[in-house]
This record gives sequence, C-alpha cells and structure tokens, in this order.
Amino acid sequence: MTSRPTPLDSDAVSDPEVAERIEDAKSGWYGDAAFFGAMAHCPEIFNHIVAAFESFGQRANVDTELLELMRLKVAESHQCAYCATVRTLDVRDAVKPKEDAVFGDITGDELTRREYLAVSLAKHLSEDPHRIRDDFFENLQEVFTEAEIIELLLFGSLEVGLDRFCIALELQPTDDSAYPDDVEYPLENPRPKTD
Repeated sequence: MTSRPTPLDSDAVSDPEVAERIEDAKSGWYGDAAFFGAMAHCPEIFNHIVAAFESFGQRANVDTELLELMRLKVAESHQCAYCATVRTLDVRDAVKPKEDAVFGDITGDELTRREYLAVSLAKHLSEDPHRIRDDFFENLQEVFTEAEIIELLLFGSLEVGLDRFCIALELQPTDDSAYPDDVEYPLENPRPKTD
C-alpha cells in the first residue's frame, strides 16, 4: 500500500461535474481515469485544468495530433511511465506511425516541419528552456503564428508540470482500462503496452 494520494473514482466524489469527467475519461480522453481521478481531489482546480486542455488544438496549425506528439516527447524526456503509456484516444491511430520519430532522437523523416519543430520545442521545455535560442523561434515563426507559438509554449509547459505531478504520484493506469496497471518508474521504454 502506497502512502501517496490515490486517484478517486467517480462514485467517491460529490461534485457531479467531476464525476462525469472521470467517467468520460474512461471511454474518451485517454481511455483511463487515473489522471483525472488524481486531480479530482481538488475539484475546482481539476475543472479549470480540464477546461484549459479542452481549449487547446483549435487552430489550423496546432491540432490535437501535433499536441499529442509534444505530450509524448515530454513524457519520454521526464521518463513518466504513465504519460508515455496512455494515449489520447482521438488521435492515437494518426500519431502511432510517428512515434518512432518522436522517441529518442527526434528525426524529421516521418514528421512534417511543424511537427519536428513542435516536438523539438517540447524537448527544450522539458530539458532546459534557458537554452532556447532566438534562431529556434525564427524557425517556429516560419510555420506558426505568434499566437500558435504561445499556444505550443503554454501546452508544453502544462505538460511538463503535469508530467511531474504524475511522476510524484507514480500514477498507475486503472485496473479497468486497457493499459497495464503496473508501469515502472522511471520509464525505460516509452511505448504503449496495448494496441
């Protein structure tokens, strides 16, 4: 038995909106409710964070596939076993062929220029944002508007922080999801263990 806080299930919360979001996470989002269940300990904050995530990926050049590639790079960079194991279900199939280009050294072979730059930004934010140079921003400006660059920075920064949240909890997928419920920290192999 761990002394770390554990995720709540929908029947353990009193806020109906939080309970509904936890249930939604089981069949949507990641197909797993552990992340939402962990945040549910703080219902108001949880609702705001989910609302913020729902607002990302609405621009033409910043879609949910691009954000998923960034999310996976952040997970690998921090060795977050939970975040690298679960997938955003809506884009899982579209992103899967590009995972090898994201994990390890980022390769441009299977990525578009904007995907390569966004994943590189995720890596910079994870490893050392002090070393992001002006010429990197010039490259970003070739394919993204300033508002889109800010969106990428905000999304990547949230992912960096929330990865550390999951790592601190050593978050495990729930028993009723399709994912293994015994992922090991730190992450050794950033690949999903289910199809």
